[in-house]
Amino acid sequence: MVGITCAASNQLVLTIPENSAKVWHGLLRRGVGVFIEQALSVRDFMTEILGMDLDYATNSVPGLFLNNAPVDDWREELVGDGDELGMSGTMPGLCGIALRRSSPIKAFRPDLVSRHDEDARRGGVATVKMFNFVALDCFKPVLKRGVVVSPSAVLEYVDDQEISLQECGCEWNGSPASPSEVREILAGVCEEIKLFVRMNAG
Repeated sequence: MVGITCAASNQLVLTIPENSAKVWHGLLRRGVGVFIEQALSVRDFMTEILGMDLDYATNSVPGLFLNNAPVDDWREELVGDGDELGMSGTMPGLCGIALRRSSPIKAFRPDLVSRHDEDARRGGVATVKMFNFVALDCFKPVLKRGVVVSPSAVLEYVDDQEISLQECGCEWNGSPASPSEVREILAGVCEEIKLFVRMNAG
């Protein structure tokens, strides 16, 4: 997804029953793209772009990893095009304590620091991965906002999780589509798409 500098042109909207929504949280564990107009801090990315409550982000997501390195100062570290941000709740043991944000024993990991050229940060698509309960807590607003994924990743996830598209309302680029049409379309599209997953309480 590196190099995408605008939102994906093709859009798939799935409206799913609220009672079967939970199965979609695993998509964030695998990783999804999120389009941003410009680079911004990890903190602002989480609260303004992903829609996390600041108190939740502060107290429930101590595990932050930008490009596989722990994040300490989430107000200063920038997320931009091509970056990957991983998020998790508290991890067990001494290792978990050392890796969490602003750890009191971060000296145990002096070489594990997220370093990049801040001047080169720009807007585009950043990859988000959420683990453990963070994915369960946060997947709904993220998928409702829309994520950038490959068509093959959507088909693979639907098949792996045995999700029935027959239960979903489907729209492709603003027009209704049947589940079979969606599968045929996705099988023939090569570039990334923007996927929206919305819940229908009824």
